[in-house]
Amino acid sequence: HLVTGWGPRLVTRDTALARGFVDAAPESLAETVANSDVVVLAAPVLAIRQLLTDIAPHLAAGTVVTDVASTKASVEEWALGVLPANVEWVGGHPMAGRETAGIDHADPTLFNNRVWVVVPSSNASDVSVGRVVRLATDAGSKFITMTAADHDVAVAQVSHVPFMISTALSDAVIGNRRFGEWAPVAATGLRDITRLASGDATMHRDICVTNRDNIAKGLEDVSAVLADLARQVRELPNPASAIGSEELEVLDQTFRRIKYNRDGWLPNAK
Repeated sequence: HLVTGWGPRLVTRDTALARGFVDAAPESLAETVANSDVVVLAAPVLAIRQLLTDIAPHLAAGTVVTDVASTKASVEEWALGVLPANVEWVGGHPMAGRETAGIDHADPTLFNNRVWVVVPSSNASDVSVGRVVRLATDAGSKFITMTAADHDVAVAQVSHVPFMISTALSDAVIGNRRFGEWAPVAATGLRDITRLASGDATMHRDICVTNRDNIAKGLEDVSAVLADLARQVRELPNPASAIGSEELEVLDQTFRRIKYNRDGWLPNAK
């Protein structure tokens, strides 16, 4: 395959070319997409709307346009609204995000054995879907297909809400004015659970805008669980009388149920 890449910053284009990530890196976005078989848009979600508008006049008939954005319904709506009728849209989302970003963090193994969600639009032919599937498998991923709506519900629960929880905990603890006192005893637990909070702010801002209802619902569900845990802890008796108490048994069973559910999922975790 001949890979042509474009980015808004000259230094990024030059670096990609120098490191062999791309075969060509034109200054012009129009030149980059002209005569392409497949165009992949990799940008924060809201930026994709303008990219679609910018590339639409320069796409050859039969071109397949896809993306790697974290939400799909809004992007699909934009794509179908601006792309020419002889260009096909097939959304994509490799489930391989990290908290780092930029060309200096490029990793050739990033997609290995990861799930790549392929989201065919209403105008996508089997041939076009097959091109995106091949893109995913050539990158080392395993693909599944979903509708845009189903994708956005699912990733809100398993990706976007976890980021929000990580961010909230980071703010509540690391952002606390007393954290300097607590930091000497902070270790891997806090580091691991707040890792996602180091993710790109613009990317997550755009995710929230384009998947707001699903994320808000997920946060409400988690808030209900936290409220119930707070109630269970608040109702515990004093340590001297805790052993054998009904309240302690209820909390113990709550922890065991949650652990059982997670441990059952772990063998399938990617």
